[in-house]
Amino acid sequence: MEPKITDKKDYILVELREPGYWEIWESLGKRFQMSKEGDKNAIWLIHDGPLKTTYDDLYKIKNFLKENFPENAKPDKKVAIVASTGLLTAMATEYTRMAADLPVEYKVFSDLDAAEEWITG
Repeated sequence: MEPKITDKKDYILVELREPGYWEIWESLGKRFQMSKEGDKNAIWLIHDGPLKTTYDDLYKIKNFLKENFPENAKPDKKVAIVASTGLLTAMATEYTRMAADLPVEYKVFSDLDAAEEWITG
């Protein structure tokens, strides 16, 4: 399923309906193309649905980001990951651990309101 990306006033909202490697990869590619919003913070909202991402995919995603991250990205850039189920939360948390060396501050949330407060605060 194609990801939905919305340019909000204070952040970019990326919605994944079937969180899988290719949907995430496509979303990242679209985000990199949004050059004027490149320094905006983002919220990745993972809707409950069939999980199509493996543990190995998390490393592939991290390596893709590391190789393609904009050189002028600010180190204080924030990405909130909203996941509402135990498995999705565990995968998101593991990804944030893996991606600790990227110039992004990641944080996992269970609800959108808390993520918005962190992103805009």
